[in-house]
Amino acid sequence: MPEALIIAAGRGSRLSRFYSPKPLTPILGLALIERIILTGKIAGVHEFKIVVGYEADKIRKELGNGIKYGVSIQYIDNPDWEKGNGVSVLKAKEYFHGQFLLLMSDHLFDENIINKLICHEMDSDHCALCIDKTISSDYFDLDDVTKVQTVAGKAESIGKSLDKFNAIDTGVFLCTPAIFEALEKSVAQGQFSLSAGNQILAREGRLETVDVSGCFWVDVDNEKALKKAKKTLIRRLFKPTDGPISKNVNRRLSTRLSAHLAYHDISPNAITLVSFSLAVLSAIFFYLGGYLFILFGGIIAQLSSVLDGCDGEIARLKFQFSTFGAWLDKVLDRYADGLIIMGITHALWISTNSEFVWLSGFLALTGTFMNSYTAAIYDDLIKTKALNGTAVRVGRDSRLFIIFIGALCNQLFLTLVILAAMTNAEAFRRLFVLKNIHISPAH
Repeated sequence: MPEALIIAAGRGSRLSRFYSPKPLTPILGLALIERIILTGKIAGVHEFKIVVGYEADKIRKELGNGIKYGVSIQYIDNPDWEKGNGVSVLKAKEYFHGQFLLLMSDHLFDENIINKLICHEMDSDHCALCIDKTISSDYFDLDDVTKVQTVAGKAESIGKSLDKFNAIDTGVFLCTPAIFEALEKSVAQGQFSLSAGNQILAREGRLETVDVSGCFWVDVDNEKALKKAKKTLIRRLFKPTDGPISKNVNRRLSTRLSAHLAYHDISPNAITLVSFSLAVLSAIFFYLGGYLFILFGGIIAQLSSVLDGCDGEIARLKFQFSTFGAWLDKVLDRYADGLIIMGITHALWISTNSEFVWLSGFLALTGTFMNSYTAAIYDDLIKTKALNGTAVRVGRDSRLFIIFIGALCNQLFLTLVILAAMTNAEAFRRLFVLKNIHISPAH
């Protein structure tokens, strides 16, 4: 995996009235440049060199040597930062002798873009630029973006003033020392921008392109783009494996809450524990019986369900995901489900003294656990689109919402019957689906 060069020397005047320097502009709990570094880390990049100029000391102080991010950071000073970003790249000439990634400190992107770029094969004296062919004023300010005209996988011309273009420059490059040669030529001509150097490479047929259309990226260049980036990051928290209640109810609430929590020092695991505590409280209220306690139990169960989405959202927003955190969430969810169903069953037992209550509770609990047990492999099929868009996701969000409605209507026995029927039918339905798509024995 090549090293990465991040240029962070400019002033960013269009955002400076909000925060300065621009690379440290906060967005949902992390600075712009922190998001760049952590995205690169996910893609496997652990060595970063950052060109600094304007308010360099602030950037050094905030990022340090990179140890807190689990990476290595080295700084390159550019006292001529006002000339242009091409000069910033040229300052790194002595540090790179092979391939390296070139990233902008204000361009957020999906780690899949780096993955695609790294897989691109090119000549040792060529460079590659990631391009987006989604050309629409709904997505970009076409008067401000760097435009690219491509022919047969190579950039023919590049610049902000192009009249003819078929792609947009994403600001993510795989470079070789050829970029330094081109920039030396452009600087000698009095042109100090990175685009000027890339234009020279394009004229020489040495600037290749990698199409990343459909991948997430955004140039956070002004207030409008900053708002767009925040909205996009929040929207990306919705998952293809979300059930109907998560998609239409829970996520709409949890993402708004997560957007606020992201600015505070609250770990995903702490949120998991709070969500679990609410579920335990819900179970206690159900266990006590009586409509008022049952109502409180249903409301708190639904609140727990909403908050249960926040731990994963915060983990993704702030790059704090961990294997332990994922397992903690799964294990506590199972305990929470069992406690709530036990509480409901006991409430019915003390009010009806019917043996059928225990059978309904057992079937509801068994079906619930079987849904959880089969969720991982079924969700993998949804993520990989192996189900051809026909996936139906019945999960914990739906179960807790049914419990909430059942408590509201004071129909706990009917709630258990519905849960028992729905969850066990879903378990067998998933078996049927998996059989028909020929899952390999490895699963």
